[in-house]
Parts: sequence; C-alpha cells; structure tokens
Amino acid sequence: LLVCNSYSDVLQILKTSKEELGEILSAIELIDSNTMKFVQKYGSGIGDHLISELLSPEVEAADKQPLFILVESQGCDQESDSSKMDAFLTSLYESSTIENGFLAQDSKHIEEIWGIRESCNPSVARAGYVHKFDVSIRIEAYMEVAEEVSDALENANLSDLTVCVWGHVADGNAHINIVSGQFDKDAVREETIENIVYSSVMKRNGSISAEHGIGQSKRKYMSQIKDG
Repeated sequence: LLVCNSYSDVLQILKTSKEELGEILSAIELIDSNTMKFVQKYGSGIGDHLISELLSPEVEAADKQPLFILVESQGCDQESDSSKMDAFLTSLYESSTIENGFLAQDSKHIEEIWGIRESCNPSVARAGYVHKFDVSIRIEAYMEVAEEVSDALENANLSDLTVCVWGHVADGNAHINIVSGQFDKDAVREETIENIVYSSVMKRNGSISAEHGIGQSKRKYMSQIKDG
C-alpha cells in the first residue's frame, strides 16, 4: 500500500509497475484521502493501524491530501517475484514518487490491506447519504474530474458535500461517490450533482456507465453522448 502526494505520481507508479512488475502485476487500486478518512472513522477496524501510520498527524497538520495506491503482484517464482517488487519499490523511492508505504509480509498483512480497500464502500455509506457514480475516464483525467466536480459543487453552494474517489485506476473505471452529511435523499440536489458529474465526464469523452451499465437516471444524458 503506497502513499504519494500528487496524481502525477500515481501515473508514474502505473508506468513503473508495468515496467518492473510486468506479467505478475495483478491489481492496482486508487483510494483518495477523503475516502481513507471515512474508512478510518467508519470502517470495520481492519487495517486501522496501517491507516494511522499512513495518515499521520504530520500529514494532517500539513493539510496534505495524499493518494493511496494498492499494488498487488502474483507470480509463480517467489524469489523472482520478490526481486521484481524490490526493484519496483526502489525505483519509486529513488525518484521520490512515493512518500510512504507498507509492504505486506504475510497473509495477515494482505488481508488487512485488502480489508481497507473493501471497506471503502460501506464506510462511505455510514458517513451519510451517498450519490454514487460509476464512470469510465481516461486514466490521465481520473483525479482531474474529481477536483473539477468538487470545485463545481462548492460554486453551486453545495460545499457540505464530500467527493470520494476509489477504484481500478489502471483501466480508468472510477467510483465517484459524493457524500452528504445527512441521510435523506434530496431530489433537487441530486439532479444538480448528476449534471455536474456527468458534464465533467462527458466533456472529456468519458463514459457515464463503466461497470454497472446504464440505469434509469442516466438515460436522459444519452442524447448528449450521441451528440458529442
């Protein structure tokens, strides 16, 4: 589980993982700091000590918004696989691409790291009403969309909402979740939020249906996709 300070660093991790890990790279997932804070506050407790180490008081005091990258490799030759992982991590540290990280040493560590990733959805759901968006975006624009959506929500007087992003960053499938501190659904706010998110995605030629298909709420945007 790696920590970096910018999305450009995330892109470098993607590039380096393909170069150094190659065929043994089995998963690479992004979790933003807003999501990680919700996991820390509302999660099941699994991996809490890791989150506390990676979201240190120093990071909080500096008002940093780190990004967390889960990288998993699976191969058949333990010695060769370990050598590849060492080369991968060494390259990242020497180039200052990563700020911090934790390397799993056994099955318990692996369970804790994946427990953090799998806690994203339930933790965010415990924080308030969640507006869920499953979209597909060019990898380079992944966090650009999240930042633009956050700014647009603030300009629409919806600054009480929190944008959370996690997902399979390598293929551009993003789970953008916008969390309200209240648990009641507000149809007017929901329409504003949808317009902001889908407009940001579509102007970058992204797809508003990544893994979960076209639902009823997305049908009114289909003409915009076709016209685009």
